[in-house]
Amino acid sequence: MKIEIKSQNLVLTENLQRHIARQIEFGLGRLASHIRKVTVRLTDINGPRGGVDQHCQLVISLEQIPDVVIEDVASDLIFAINRAADRASRTVSRKIRQSRGFAPPMQLSY
Repeated sequence: MKIEIKSQNLVLTENLQRHIARQIEFGLGRLASHIRKVTVRLTDINGPRGGVDQHCQLVISLEQIPDVVIEDVASDLIFAINRAADRASRTVSRKIRQSRGFAPPMQLSY
């Protein structure tokens, strides 16, 4: 699984790159045989003005399944990355199950 990291208006430190790689490997490592590439795009939307403006987008390119795109915005970049990686793990797992013809369990409401 190839991981590509891109940043805009942010300093991409070596520690940040390692953290991103760890989060992606932890969340998606067990699904790596289905994943061609993960593109991580980080953006500081407001620049130096601050606020809830740290944007993390994950584009997960899968084998024979349409790409999965996960986005998260938070005031803390690490929090946005962690939350996006967690959501990506659940979403990719669900998409793979659906592609194999496994339906999610039915929820009955009364």
